[in-house]
Amino acid sequence: MSQETHKETNLLDVLIVLARHKFFIIKLVFSITLLALIISLVWPHTYKSSSVFIPATQQRSLPGGIGGLLGSSMQLPMDFPQVNSEVILNILNSRELREQVIQEFNFQEIYGSTLMEELLLKIDQDIQVNENREGGFGFNPIFSIGLSFSSEEPTLSYRVNRFILEQLNRKIQEVNSENAREHLAILEERYLRNLSELEEAEDTLRAFQQKYGILEVEEQAKQIIEQIGELKAGSIQTEMQISVLRETVSDDNPELRNLIRTKEEFDRQFERLIRQSDQLAAEVPGNYPLLDLPDLGLNYLRLFREVEIQAKLLEALYPQYDSQKMVAQASRRGIQVIDPPVIPTYKDSPKRAYIVLGGMFFSIFLALTIVFFRNMIENGRQYNTENYRKLQELAGHMRFRKGSRPNNAASSDNDS
Repeated sequence: MSQETHKETNLLDVLIVLARHKFFIIKLVFSITLLALIISLVWPHTYKSSSVFIPATQQRSLPGGIGGLLGSSMQLPMDFPQVNSEVILNILNSRELREQVIQEFNFQEIYGSTLMEELLLKIDQDIQVNENREGGFGFNPIFSIGLSFSSEEPTLSYRVNRFILEQLNRKIQEVNSENAREHLAILEERYLRNLSELEEAEDTLRAFQQKYGILEVEEQAKQIIEQIGELKAGSIQTEMQISVLRETVSDDNPELRNLIRTKEEFDRQFERLIRQSDQLAAEVPGNYPLLDLPDLGLNYLRLFREVEIQAKLLEALYPQYDSQKMVAQASRRGIQVIDPPVIPTYKDSPKRAYIVLGGMFFSIFLALTIVFFRNMIENGRQYNTENYRKLQELAGHMRFRKGSRPNNAASSDNDS
């Protein structure tokens, strides 16, 4: 018999088996499909309320370098650290927030349990948080976060979603406000000290001038003094940044170590210009009569230099201090909701069509399995095949009654 004839015979055998049990297959498929339809109809419907929001971004500016400080303008912004998107995810997944939701909406009654751990597990299944990251390879920042909550009541889903957003926004505002107040305290302490030191330097210079007269400082010395003031301002500004950053990172942080190196360079340049200004004061040309005495000229130049340094510090600190006061007093927005939650009008689950189709395909598979297994058993019983004997032996071993033994074993004993 050729291979084509053998395949055709096998196919005909399959069709004959299916035709012989067609009513059984139809009944089983219809019954399970109908059962799946009934289950999909009586299954409790759930409604999902979703929202999308933009997290607050963390910004932190660093000094532009010593070269930029030697120019005519002072640009030393120092923003306080804000809650970033990764911290927002931690807040959303925190136990505290979930317990607030459970207590606010009485989920003990909804879930039918008083155990907090069980309630947390159940509410975790209803809350979904989706991260939307920028495209590309490696670790990419989050540009938006999706939040959704599912329940059997549409209004409850909407209220829970809105409550989570409100609590999240309030928590972020608290953290940002606390960071702003801490940063303001650092700026305020340094600003008030600068005012006191500037007033003291001005009084000392005025007393010196009243005693020895008003002296004239040459242009080269003025330029050096201006540079000294800018370097001192940069050093103090960097020192405040180091103080703020040490509140949140360890000593091995690369950004912190870079700030420390920057401050050290500020201090080295400051000391170098101080020595240069002292040498210049001792070598002032003789066309200034009151500067013929080196000690007098040196003292005056140092007093004038101190006033200029404190004035430069005030010029750099006051705008930031004034701006930080407004930031600390203002109500900061923690998140910006771009897709607010709404009351859902269409059920999210169960997916009725999927349940019915799944039941139908399962019933077809089950019916075919039963039909071909029955056919194998009938053929085995008729022709006493090896597979049929093995099935009989397996069935005998599967019995739990005492004294029950497989037929093969009994026949072997009789033969012996």
